[in-house]
Formats: sequence, structure tokens, C-alpha cells
Amino acid sequence: MGRGKGGEEYCVACGAAVLCCCVTVLAVGLAGLGIAKIVMGAIYLHHCDIEKMIPIYLIVSGVVPLFFSSFSRRDEDRGFGVADICGLLAFLFNTAWLVCGSIWVYPNYGKLTSDQYVPCSETVKNQCVRGTCSMTFMTFAFSMVTIDWICFGLGMAFLASVYCRAACRD
Repeated sequence: MGRGKGGEEYCVACGAAVLCCCVTVLAVGLAGLGIAKIVMGAIYLHHCDIEKMIPIYLIVSGVVPLFFSSFSRRDEDRGFGVADICGLLAFLFNTAWLVCGSIWVYPNYGKLTSDQYVPCSETVKNQCVRGTCSMTFMTFAFSMVTIDWICFGLGMAFLASVYCRAACRD
């Protein structure tokens, strides 16, 4: 009994099903992270004195991808359109916002985790760190910025491979 076309079609169908499941899990996971960012940013909005922009960074970085994901559908018959422009603007904004978040989060996380961390108080006014922030919140923000950079890098690698394959076919 030889393997015929039925086996190949089965493998293609299984591969498509696995790919569909992976994309769905990834999309749901990223949406969940976006919602978690919004919630944590809202909870600590007025409770992070070391850098007031960190909660705002989390809220915006959670809202923008959820908002702009509605522009991701593309009609193949059209050329470059409004959805493409909105997608490009969202990408540029997210990239700039990720750089800003890194500037706000990484140094302050380093201050809070340093062995020399001494918060300023009425008795300690020299060689101290002004402001404070929950270590749980800062660890969450640090993790989210790091995950965002990982996703950015993987996304760039994916786009580069798609463009390279398209260029090789032409």
C-alpha cells in the first residue's frame, strides 16, 4: 500500500490547522497582555512617584495595539490604502513608544533593585532616590517592556524573511 495524494493532503490540512491554532493562541495571548497592561497601569496610575510616565506607558501600550488591530484586514484587490497607512502609523508610534518606555522603565527598575537603593525621607536627603514605586509593579513593567522588545525583534525577523522569500521568487 503506497502513500498517495490523500496522505499529502492530510499533512497539508494538519499543518494548516496547527498554524491556525498557533496564530489564535498568539493573538489571544497578546490581547491578554494588552489588557493586563491597561489594568496594571490604571491601578498604579497615581502610585509610582519614581517615574509618573510608567503607568501611562503601560496603559497606552496596551490600548494602541488593541485599537489598531481592527485595521489589520486587507483586501487584496486594493492597492495601498487607509488601512495600510493606519497600520504604518501604528507601527511607527509603537516603536517610538517602546523606546520611550524603555527609557522610563529600565533605569528606574535598576535603581529600585540596586543594593545602594535608599529612598529619600525626612532624615535621608543626600545620595537617595526620590520617589518610590511598588516592586511588583516595576517588575511587571520591566517584564512587559522586555516582552515587547522580544516581540518586536521576532516580528522584524519574520518580516525580513517574508520579504527575502518574496524577493527570491521574483
